[in-house]
Amino acid sequence: MMKHQSDHSQFNPQVQVIHVTYDNIIIENDHTFFNWKEDTLILDAHPFFEILREFEKNDSSSDKKVLNFPCIHIEDDKTEKICDITLTPEKDKITITLFDYTTKYKDLNQIAQQKNESILLAKELELKNKYLLEKEEFKNNFIANINHEIRTPLTSILGFVEVLEKTKLTFEQEELARIIKRESLHLNALIDDMIDLSKIESGKLKIVEERFSIQNLIDGVHESYSRIAKEKQITFETNVDSNIQEYLIGDRTRVYQILNNILSNAFKFTEEGKITFSVIKNYQRTNKLSLNFKIEDTGIGIMEENIPYLFDRFTRFDAGKRISGTGLGLAIVKNLIDLLNGEIKVTSMPEKGTTFNIKLPFKFEIIKTTPERKKKRYTLPKSAKKYRILVVEDEEVTQYLIMKVLISQGNFFVDIAINGEEAINYIERRKYDLILMDLTVSKIDGYQATQMIRNNYGDKFISAIPIIGFSGRSNDAARDKCIRSGMDDFIAKPFEQEELIYKITKQIAKKAAD
Repeated sequence: MMKHQSDHSQFNPQVQVIHVTYDNIIIENDHTFFNWKEDTLILDAHPFFEILREFEKNDSSSDKKVLNFPCIHIEDDKTEKICDITLTPEKDKITITLFDYTTKYKDLNQIAQQKNESILLAKELELKNKYLLEKEEFKNNFIANINHEIRTPLTSILGFVEVLEKTKLTFEQEELARIIKRESLHLNALIDDMIDLSKIESGKLKIVEERFSIQNLIDGVHESYSRIAKEKQITFETNVDSNIQEYLIGDRTRVYQILNNILSNAFKFTEEGKITFSVIKNYQRTNKLSLNFKIEDTGIGIMEENIPYLFDRFTRFDAGKRISGTGLGLAIVKNLIDLLNGEIKVTSMPEKGTTFNIKLPFKFEIIKTTPERKKKRYTLPKSAKKYRILVVEDEEVTQYLIMKVLISQGNFFVDIAINGEEAINYIERRKYDLILMDLTVSKIDGYQATQMIRNNYGDKFISAIPIIGFSGRSNDAARDKCIRSGMDDFIAKPFEQEELIYKITKQIAKKAAD
């Protein structure tokens, strides 16, 4: 006989007492109405008991309140009751007391019963919505942190590979360096895919309408994949409808991303034969037109029954067999095409190949074609002294990489500060021509340090120092926050050395021209 039965012998037989742990496991039950087994989860007994998740074992005793719930409809496979329920949190357990008022409620309180069940349902929905919001926030924060933590070492890997490529290497060493660089860029692309998918799902991805040359975009795709085709010894052919206007209005970046992801898959799963990339005009009305991008390969193909799963996240196919993996590319493709109000269709046969047809709408302007603006060139002003750069960065390997890149140019001295507080002390003791500011250093972060430099000094040489922010969080929000805090530019990790030198030269040249 269980201990609690004697403790509650004075109760009316229409009462059932259950003791559960704070992990929601039943430890004692007198089985008066419901025969829920000990050592099982009370959460599995009925959805009502989800409310027990609100209790925390570590709450102080003063915070532990008895909760009463009237008119709760409880049932299992054998029993159906309408009960008033009392939840009593104790030191090491929660006591659940069920009072059976089935007859009373059915006879006298049918309307009250419906009202209370509606209130309970609303509470349950509120809790579920709260859980989903917290889950989404956790996911976004997790992705942002992973993005930053992975891009920081990637910056060093890609940077030192570039340095290594400029040294005298044997053929075998060149090949190893090329492999390291290729795989690092692949990892960086996977991170980009993960961030993009997160933005799409949260509705934060912005579609941009800009004027661009469709021919330049196609030429870039053809050039990139022709090299891969040569390496794999397969044929890559590009066919473009000559009736397509040269300049269109749409999101060039997202169109390139769609084509790149599909072509990347085509080359991945095609070992011999041919890949054909065709672009034709579907229709044109006033200033609108639709283009069809067709990508055909002679690869391993996909079984017909697996095609509906093709655009699922974290799924990829190999010879008709479904394999789990980091398959985000095609999920992003489908989401981007939906955002662009386009369509995608897939046909495939195992061992014969796969064909993707993508229809995308564009606009165009009837204007004379003008050459696209080229990137403005900047040169360092002539100086008898080298320019002094302050690098604010707490990762030792990134410090070493930036020092090596800048010193190799022959125009720069480099000092290192490991946090924002140290950076402030440096600029008060020495004149700098530019600051490279990591955004997430300790004590005083990059944003705060920049605001202090801009606002706390009457000395114009200090307050007007060009500042370039850099971070592994390569998104629009980070860039915008940099500019709002007073920085002059932003560069994302991992960065190309040419881009870094270009931005530094640009800011020093602009400062000299002021």
